[in-house]
Order: sequence, then C-alpha cells, then structure tokens
Amino acid sequence: MHITKKQLFIMYVTMLLLILLSSIFGYSDSNYKPKYGITTANVNLRKAANLENSSVVKVLSKNTNVKIVGTITDYYIVQTTNNQIGLVSKSYVKLQEESIKNALVYESLTKYFATVNSANTNLRGGPGTNFTSYAKLSKGDIVEIIGKINDWNLIITSTNKVGMIRSDLMTKSTSSGKPTTSGENNNQKIDSNIELVLKLMNDARKENGLLALSLNTDLTKVAQTKSDDMVENNYFSHNSSKYGSPFEMMQSMGISYLSAGENIAGNPSIENAVKSWLNSQTHKKNILSSKYNYVGIGITKSNTYGYIIVAMFIQK
Repeated sequence: MHITKKQLFIMYVTMLLLILLSSIFGYSDSNYKPKYGITTANVNLRKAANLENSSVVKVLSKNTNVKIVGTITDYYIVQTTNNQIGLVSKSYVKLQEESIKNALVYESLTKYFATVNSANTNLRGGPGTNFTSYAKLSKGDIVEIIGKINDWNLIITSTNKVGMIRSDLMTKSTSSGKPTTSGENNNQKIDSNIELVLKLMNDARKENGLLALSLNTDLTKVAQTKSDDMVENNYFSHNSSKYGSPFEMMQSMGISYLSAGENIAGNPSIENAVKSWLNSQTHKKNILSSKYNYVGIGITKSNTYGYIIVAMFIQK
C-alpha cells in the first residue's frame, strides 16, 4: 500500500499529540482491569493525586471494601460501595478477591482524550448530580476518559484530579492544538510573548517539582483586558477604577475559581519581567503556588514601560 507524504505527516502529528497528552496525565494503564481491595487503616479519600489537605474528600474507615479501577502514581483510583469515586494511597489498601456489594457496574474503557463542551461543567464525585462537585471545568478543557458507570464517564484532568462527568457534556478530542491550553478557543494562535511568559513560569515550576500551569483562554481574555486598560488609562495597579480588584474583574467576566492571584509588571523585556517576579517573594509565591493550575496572560505595548504584563492565576 502506498502512503503519501501527506498521510505520513498526519500520522506523525497524531502520534506526537498522543505523546504530548500522555506526558501531561498521570494515568498510564489503558483498559485497566478492575481489582478489589480493603483499607488497612483509616485513610483519606482524595479528589486529586497530591497530599494537600484541600484534596481530601473524606476519611474511609479501616476495613472499607473498594473496587480499584485505575492508578495514578502512588494512588489507586477507587469506587466505593455507594459509588463515590476518589483516590486512596496504595500503602493503605490490601488487594483481595472479595468484590464490593451493591455498587453500580463499572465499565473499563481503552483510554482516550475528550474535550469539555460546556462552560462551568461540574466534575462530580460519582455518577449523578447528587454527588459533590470536586471542581469546575471550562469549555475546551481536555480530559482523559478511562471508564464509565451508566452514562457518566470517569475522567482524569491534566492536574490529576479524578471524577465523573456526564458523557453528553464531552466530545472525543480530535484537536491538534496544544493540550495545555484551556478555554473556548483552543485552536487560536497564541502570541509568542504570551508563550514565552508561560514557558518561563513553567520552567521555574518544573525546577521546584511542580506541575505546569495550563493557559486558560477565557482567563487570558480577562488578563488582556486588564493590561489594555492599564495602558489606555495610564495607571499601574492591581485595582482598576473600571473593573475593580482582579477578583471582582474575574467574577464579573464569568471566571469561577477556588482561589486566585495576580502578578503585574511593567518592563521593556519579557524575560526580565518574569525574572523580577521570581526575585520578589510575593510574586514568586503566585508563580510557585502548588494550588494554582491555570493562568491567563495579557501583554500590551506601553510607551511608558515597554510592555505591561498581567498574569492571573486561579485554582479550579
């Protein structure tokens, strides 16, 4: 069979995209065969694969039976008897043959990537709207699907949160855009200066053992509006007479978050602006915060400073 250069190029791009996506998500086993286990002590059920207190959903008692449906690093992804989904440290689960009773049927899938197609989509702790929302996802976010219960998909986010989303709220991803970009316009061309700011900040996070920040296009629109406003109205402040504080501005423009922060800079050099942030304890704290997982970046040319740069950080 003859393969054209165009076909080879498409195959190469597809393979590259899958490699990039796989490097972001912590889950590695495809079509995982569920196992059963029992907790050997009181153990935290978490919504994310980290040790932060904010990731704890509840405590599972010793001798709790669970179904193990996947793994992320040192954690098992588990389904409880009441169909709650979460993460439990492997150190506190003993494998056994006995299955859990009364739980809904879980179906393993060959993992694939999907795009969230609705704004403010709830990532829930189980297959139904009666389960707690673990996080809010933005339209355009790329997630990894590993299984399902009824018409609810079990997903993993790029920040290693787990939970369930109704299947009709996602579309199988065919985009060749950058997987680290979140929001409605994933296929838009990203300004090279914005890419540079994002790279420099993520380089610093990598050096400190932190996950990369994802660029959120909706939040970037807010940050760009803020940098434009500072240049047009000749001020340099976190507070705008038109939009208020960064937090008021985000909320008024439809950005939901658990926590948020903002860095601003005026500098003729993009590189030096980020260096200045990293040399300032308050600005560095935002860049290296483990709780932030999304950033929006706005850059506007300024006759006074060279560039006005705004970075808005959020935890979702």
